[in-house]
Amino acid sequence: MLEISHVKKHFGSQEVLKDVNLNVNKGDVIVILGPSGSGKTTFLRSLTFLERADGGEMILGDRKLDLHSAKSKDIAWVRKHTAFVFQNYNLFANKTALQNVMLGLTVGRGMPKAEAEAIARRALEEVGLADRADYYPSQLSGGQQQRVGIARAMAVKPDVIFFDEPTSALDPELVGGVLSVMKKLARDGVTMVVVTHEMKFAREAATKVIFMDGGVIVEEGSPEEIFTHPKEARTRQFLRRILDKDGSDESPARAPIPFETPVPKALADLA
Repeated sequence: MLEISHVKKHFGSQEVLKDVNLNVNKGDVIVILGPSGSGKTTFLRSLTFLERADGGEMILGDRKLDLHSAKSKDIAWVRKHTAFVFQNYNLFANKTALQNVMLGLTVGRGMPKAEAEAIARRALEEVGLADRADYYPSQLSGGQQQRVGIARAMAVKPDVIFFDEPTSALDPELVGGVLSVMKKLARDGVTMVVVTHEMKFAREAATKVIFMDGGVIVEEGSPEEIFTHPKEARTRQFLRRILDKDGSDESPARAPIPFETPVPKALADLA
């Protein structure tokens, strides 16, 4: 359902993405791992036009788009068929949880308010926040705010949801609730592309794991292949470094490492 080819991106003289290719099938959970500066976040942002790629093509459904020269109407179409969960929530502080979820439906899709409210309430219920619908972001924990962000993404019923480090801004004790929601989405067959440092989630929920470094995909395969039998020396080095940081799990990759922090964008950018 999603085919991405030859994505390139420079920031000045720095080549951040070097001919990146990826295929995503319906129901896939693609987890992208890699060290800080490897291009993971820039890759996701390029696919939703939060960054304009210098080159590359994307086929989403039956539509082919040039990631560098796509017109405004094509970008709007992509954003109506995808959703993005930010690492820093990106909720409107002056709107309740319910209103934040409704915005993508009323503003982004022109849905009548009553219909949008019913859908938004169901989405909040699915992430365990039905009783927090009238709370403002300042009244919610970080984990609850991120679950509102996931509900906002779910509500528009996108073809694919992109997650950019959805737990990196959370206190450790709040991570589990967000990951539980994401695992439920995976069980429900929601197509996801996830940049994360949560190795246990990658092992348990991913259909494919990708390791990026230096703006390229170094290795990709099933969780078993990547975590148990990585072929590339750079992948093994990365996993070994994670193992050295935390001995709490039998897998060779478990602990957080520093990751990219993108400039947040308002929900209006995705409408």
